[in-house]
Amino acid sequence: MNRRTGFYERLRSIITENILNVPKEDIDKMYDSWEDNKNKKGVKTNFVYSDKLIHKNQKTPKDVTIKGIDLPTWFGNYNNKRVVVLGIDPLRSEKIFKKENNADINNDVVIGTPYALNEKDTREGWCANYWAFINGLVEKNHFVYCTDIFKTYYYNKLTKTRSYNDIEFINNNKHREILISELELIKPDIIIAFGSIAHQKLLKKNCPTIGQSIFKTKSFIELNSKKVDVFTVMHLSKGTRGKNMKKFFEANNIDTSFINVENKVECAKKYVELFSKL
Repeated sequence: MNRRTGFYERLRSIITENILNVPKEDIDKMYDSWEDNKNKKGVKTNFVYSDKLIHKNQKTPKDVTIKGIDLPTWFGNYNNKRVVVLGIDPLRSEKIFKKENNADINNDVVIGTPYALNEKDTREGWCANYWAFINGLVEKNHFVYCTDIFKTYYYNKLTKTRSYNDIEFINNNKHREILISELELIKPDIIIAFGSIAHQKLLKKNCPTIGQSIFKTKSFIELNSKKVDVFTVMHLSKGTRGKNMKKFFEANNIDTSFINVENKVECAKKYVELFSKL
């Protein structure tokens, strides 16, 4: 997450012009804090802002709660093979707001990073599965950039709807435009999409059945006049059923004899094995 990289200033502009209406120095402060504290246990490094600072391009409705924004993160040497890991949205809960000095679920927004990889405790705990995948790729000499299709999350208590199920929100073309700006800036060699929603929103087409060979479901997107391969995989969330992971691995000739497919950290290591061969 070190901001001393060639793409940072442009990325910062994408954030302040489309996601969070704050001074650029505030974005610097966040990334510096995440970088400086990433290996310290017991340190919470999310940031809380008034939800009035969510950029109008996000088209967040009034009277929704539990709002969150995740800013992109990156790991490894940019000169290595570049991989974008693409998720869905910055899921939040009331529990997270309480941990942030009782942030107001109705009027605040909690700013963090995808899979909370800015926090050592979370990397090694609740989100160890994602970190095992991302760090595993870095150890195999990849640069990994993590981002979401939707940079903003909210929950509508009245309709009991989370943001990615809100038709008006997901039909906002700005979400994809922002993502494409990021991708063209990063210039990835491959994109790995977690699940069907990420696939659909990125490629603007239906997602094939994921539990088969990644080469059967492989697609591409044109960025900077270059075709970039997009591979769609099962989400590494704890909710993904082990039998589905096993089927996916078997379709991709990955031996699962010695792992517990219900353990997503072990599955993540198999993902590293799969993608490090490409």
